[in-house]
Amino acid sequence: MRVTSAQYAKSLYEATLDKSHSEVDVLVSNFVKVLAKNRQMRLKNEILRKFESVTNQKNGIVMAQVISQEKLGAEMIERLSGFIKKKYQAGKVEIENTVDEKIKGGVIVKVGDEICDASVKGQLKKMKNVLVN
Repeated sequence: MRVTSAQYAKSLYEATLDKSHSEVDVLVSNFVKVLAKNRQMRLKNEILRKFESVTNQKNGIVMAQVISQEKLGAEMIERLSGFIKKKYQAGKVEIENTVDEKIKGGVIVKVGDEICDASVKGQLKKMKNVLVN
């Protein structure tokens, strides 16, 4: 049976929980050896992403990417953070603001696999679909 990157990440998280820094170092070293032995080193980046996701989920942290035409101000980031906290019942929200000049206005918010397109282009597309149907 093949172990998935999500299973590796969850196992690593559970193994390192409540361990000292030196204990974690030993566990991670052994973990890498197991990956190498099982010829799974190609999964290391995916395992790290899944590990971060598991850790964040267990600690009530939501990672969000917000795409906008220009860099968002502190007030807008705070408002978006409050919205995301409420929607995902998170203890903490970390927002990465990406600038994309192709967006004519509004924002696109990505949390995990979920995308909320509140851009002008996205809203116009939705309106067009409603009018056509």
